[in-house]
Amino acid sequence: MKNITIQQLLIGIFSILLIVSLMIVASVETKKTKDHEPEIDVDKISARCISCHEQEHVAVTQITAWEGSEHAVQGIGCNECHEAAEGDFDAQFCPESDFLIARHPTPKDCAECHAQQVAEFANSKHAHQFWLFKNADRSIFENPISTRHGCEQCHQISNLWPDGSVGECDACHAKHSYDKAVARQPETCGECHIGPDHPHIEIYNESKHGNIFNAVGHEWDMRYSTSDYQPIPIEAPVCVTCHMDGNEKQPMTHDVSERLALESQAPWSYRTVWAEDVSGSWETKRGRMKSICNSCHAPDFVDTYLLTADLVNLQYNEMRRLFVYWTKKLTEEGKIDRLKADGKFFSDPVLNGWDEEPEEIMYYAWHHEGRRFRHGALMMGADFTQWHGVWELQEDMVEMIRWAAEHGDKEAEKWVNSNHPTKFAPYAMYDIPGSAWGINARANTTPYLYKIEDYWDRVKANVETAYNEGLLSKDQWDLWMERYDNKEHYLGTKYADDVEGVWNFYKERDAVDTKAFKEQVVNLKLPGEPFYEEK
Repeated sequence: MKNITIQQLLIGIFSILLIVSLMIVASVETKKTKDHEPEIDVDKISARCISCHEQEHVAVTQITAWEGSEHAVQGIGCNECHEAAEGDFDAQFCPESDFLIARHPTPKDCAECHAQQVAEFANSKHAHQFWLFKNADRSIFENPISTRHGCEQCHQISNLWPDGSVGECDACHAKHSYDKAVARQPETCGECHIGPDHPHIEIYNESKHGNIFNAVGHEWDMRYSTSDYQPIPIEAPVCVTCHMDGNEKQPMTHDVSERLALESQAPWSYRTVWAEDVSGSWETKRGRMKSICNSCHAPDFVDTYLLTADLVNLQYNEMRRLFVYWTKKLTEEGKIDRLKADGKFFSDPVLNGWDEEPEEIMYYAWHHEGRRFRHGALMMGADFTQWHGVWELQEDMVEMIRWAAEHGDKEAEKWVNSNHPTKFAPYAMYDIPGSAWGINARANTTPYLYKIEDYWDRVKANVETAYNEGLLSKDQWDLWMERYDNKEHYLGTKYADDVEGVWNFYKERDAVDTKAFKEQVVNLKLPGEPFYEEK
């Protein structure tokens, strides 16, 4: 009994000593952390800026944001970014001060330290085209004031400044903090890549990528660096992972066009020729994107998925060709006209124009439904490929031809009066046997197009032409042909008999459901009479 008491006493003493030791270590580590907090040291001009802003209570939260930035740690203060010379387009005297400041720091200012990033951005589509072309939707259909906080707020990312620089760095990097975590947040891209014409943030959130990020992304440190060919340090990609960040094989870039093999937002989809002398061919750009995809996915999945997405884009072109045909035909017949004033045309019915229904249909089929169809396929957004994409494109097509029939076009009348299901495919078709997801032993046994004897021969001819014209690579053509030569396997039709028992089991269950809704709903007769009576 006495030995047990001594043993317990010793255990108690050692426990107390351990707790005290841990407290001492924690105290030392806390002190070390405090001792190593970076001291912010800036020049006298920047110090005056900070002092005045704090005294006058002007934008003080931006001082706090700056104090937590890498700029502050490195001694980069207000003056380094806002320095101005007399005669500069944005030079002004700050109120209650006697020195000039730059009202608008531009990419030219950022290039003093970030020359490579600014040059890469200037080479990208982010920096291009939005002010080169005054689209008729912004010059005719919408009133100018509405675009100030509409189109222009996003398209400011390509602003052409009086000093000759292009862009708006703080469109992605929050002013004064310039936090990488903010720039990498999908919602930052979603400020602009959103809405009915380019719902990329919604497409991302629908995808498995977005699903994983929304579930556990709050646990990730988004301030990582990818400048030294390191593995991607997060479980699933955010927008910049695919379009900007690097991995073991790819360097980071601020040129968001470097990995884009398709121009898929334009009225037609075509292979990118943007800055080929700098960025390489579309195949080179696709290779860069695939090297990022391969960080997480098996190469055969990546190849099949991207080939299918490319074929979706080519399929869109054939659908658009039909809209162009009908719009031109109706214009030539005098059934629709072009907007004009003083003898000058202000719109092209093939591209835009909203005073007549076919022109409006044409515009939406490209600018809204057509983009969603193509971008959903490229970004794993199935609902945007399907219901918000091709389904609405098909509805646009029907609406266009019905309008033509109602206005006396004989060809359109014949189409409307036809009851053959192929009327809904009045264009050349692209397809691929099976999908990247796996083998479905029953999925491809019933659609009417697959019952057409020469369906795959026609499709093959179209895909081969696309390859011969340089719209598909040799590797893509070889992959397609491998699937074509083994289409019974990839389509699952080879295994239809093998799963007949399982198929019949679910057919029997479906029959039970069918019987139930007929009994509960279809055959139900209520005794109360309707209240409406025709007077």
